[in-house]
Amino acid sequence: MTDAPIDPAATPDDDDRPEIAADDGGASALAEAAQKKAEKDAGEDDQ
Repeated sequence: MTDAPIDPAATPDDDDRPEIAADDGGASALAEAAQKKAEKDAGEDDQ
């Protein structure tokens, strides 16, 4: 079995680390899409 690669976002001593982990970025995109859908659905109720 091989060693798991080190997540660069989890290494605080690395100055070149990304701002957020890649999976966090995906979660943010999903949350933003869900929020936009909820706002659109709420707007349809107002009419």
